[in-house]
Amino acid sequence: MTLFKTLLACSLVGSLGLTLVGCGEEKRPEEPPRPVRTMIIKSATIGEELAQTGEIQAEVETDLGFRIGGRIATRSAEVGASVAKGQVLATLDPSDVQNEVRTAEAEVMSAQAAEQFAGSALERQRSLFEKQFVARARVEEAEANWRAAKARLNVTKAGLLTARNKLTYTELRAPDDAIVSAVAVNTGQVVDAGQLAVKLASTHKRVAVFDVSERLNTAVPLDAQVEVALVSDPSIKVIGPIRDASPTADAATRTYRVRIDLPDAPPAMTLGATVVGHLVLPGKPLIALPASAVTSVDGKPAVFVVQTSTHELLRKPIEVARYSAEQVLVESGLSDGDAVVTAGVSKLRPGQKVAYDAEQVAK
Repeated sequence: MTLFKTLLACSLVGSLGLTLVGCGEEKRPEEPPRPVRTMIIKSATIGEELAQTGEIQAEVETDLGFRIGGRIATRSAEVGASVAKGQVLATLDPSDVQNEVRTAEAEVMSAQAAEQFAGSALERQRSLFEKQFVARARVEEAEANWRAAKARLNVTKAGLLTARNKLTYTELRAPDDAIVSAVAVNTGQVVDAGQLAVKLASTHKRVAVFDVSERLNTAVPLDAQVEVALVSDPSIKVIGPIRDASPTADAATRTYRVRIDLPDAPPAMTLGATVVGHLVLPGKPLIALPASAVTSVDGKPAVFVVQTSTHELLRKPIEVARYSAEQVLVESGLSDGDAVVTAGVSKLRPGQKVAYDAEQVAK
């Protein structure tokens, strides 16, 4: 009986052992390769197209002010008005300056009379000296008086010329054909010499002015040709070179001012018109990927690349040159021929097996 129990226990243990072994050998079904959309990448030289909004301005803008102080008597200049060369824009009350002119004229007349009297005295002394009625010293004294009178006459004539010039300074005239862009004085106002009265924008030549970021200011070559088109009518355009660029940034906006020459600009490009400047920077080898291909690793952009030998996914960090609404331009991190997954990357993981069409090529 004891032997029977022993054999029965061994039989149960053996059966249980076989059952346990059988359970250990059961395996989970292998996950099938996930279908993905890919593209075989190839780098290409891609230039960066820039667009910047600006405005048309005069090449020459002049701040005009009176050369003397006084009270504004008249002002004919109005903002937006076209003025011709020599046209009177404003005048000062000329009363005080006219009195200065009259005073200078009187001084000239007095000096002329004194010079004539001294000249006559000199002639008399020379005549008497020839007859030996006076000493030579009297002649020399008369000659000195005449020279002094003549010098005073020259001084008064210069003073009269200055007074007459000063009288012309009471009129503010346009130095050239232009458009009035600003007026800073009104009739009856007292102004100082040199104070801004009228601002003129020359109509002879126009430029397009843009305020650009530091990156664009350093990236754009100075010999670049920029296409400038009207916002209101893009068919009206002019291609011109960069005239000059500000070496320092604006204190408030931190932008740099760039001016573009507009040779033979059409009349439609009026002062103040809004324009758009287009420029394509020299290209460099870049890889264009759809924006849907980008994921991230450690907070940096990355993409999934299919390893052709194992069909497993590898997540590669990339360096992006720039983004657009639909594309990402990759500067480094990938090689020509890599099969990059372009859709559904948020549901993928490194090492995952995938199925893809190896003939999809980047465009």
